[in-house]
Amino acid sequence: MPVRGMRERMNAPRFDAVRPGATIALIAPSSPFDGELYEKGRSILLEAGYRIAPGKSISNKRAYLAGTDVERAHDLMDAILDPEVQAVLCVRGGYGSGRLLPWLHFPNLRKHPKILIGHSDVTFLHLALISQAGWTTFHGPNLTGLAQSAQRARNVLDALSGTASYLWPLEDRQILRRGLARGPMAGGNLTCLAHLVGTPYLPDLTGALLLIEDCNEALYRLDRIMNHLKLAGILSGLGGVLLGEFTGCAEESEICSMVMEHVAPYDYPVVCGLPFGHGDRNDVIPLGAPFLLDTRNERTLRVLDPPVAS
Repeated sequence: MPVRGMRERMNAPRFDAVRPGATIALIAPSSPFDGELYEKGRSILLEAGYRIAPGKSISNKRAYLAGTDVERAHDLMDAILDPEVQAVLCVRGGYGSGRLLPWLHFPNLRKHPKILIGHSDVTFLHLALISQAGWTTFHGPNLTGLAQSAQRARNVLDALSGTASYLWPLEDRQILRRGLARGPMAGGNLTCLAHLVGTPYLPDLTGALLLIEDCNEALYRLDRIMNHLKLAGILSGLGGVLLGEFTGCAEESEICSMVMEHVAPYDYPVVCGLPFGHGDRNDVIPLGAPFLLDTRNERTLRVLDPPVAS
């Protein structure tokens, strides 16, 4: 049975730390990738002491996809079901992971949760694994992004080792509406999330802290998506809204103003300028894990139950 509700996730599953010597699977669920960036990212993991298990079809290309849907889905399933693999890192986003969802056997995946890290188009997998398998997943840098920023690489290694704090202080300029909210984290790329509305793969976001980011989208397109979420009844049931980075979209002030127009009827806290998305930092954050957003006293966003044992 799908695990659609988010309210019941305040006791999220925990993972053992992925220590040097462990095996990390690399999969390409979306678009083809740059070979040089792949090798640089792979080298970072090897230098950190990890073993690498690339998917069998990882280098395949089919137009704008990294192989057929069946090939990419098999690589993902094989990585998750392999008892030697402790974590799965997506090589690149782009487009295509949403096409895998009909090919994934979620009842089986529910029995074999693994740390899965990725962002952008990987949002389709994050949301589907939360809704259909009850997983906690990790929104963060893809493999090809590790060599582009030392901060990104450190974020991923800290998440794997269980040393990530998952604590973010909030400045006054980031607080768009004050409040206190406790709930499971959900979200990712705004455009990808919107494409799951009306499908069985979008979790019930009632009570969730919705984290959204995007890249190279015009302001009116972001407006259209937010209006879509409002008309679909999603915005009204949230516990809070967290805006990450909107790279190449519009001025932050314009995006914040537009979002606040759409959430004006509700009273939950709203914050902006968080380091999640397509920027240089792109911190790792566990989706499905319980968080506290306090814009009154602590002025922090912090995890309530760390998902990886240190």
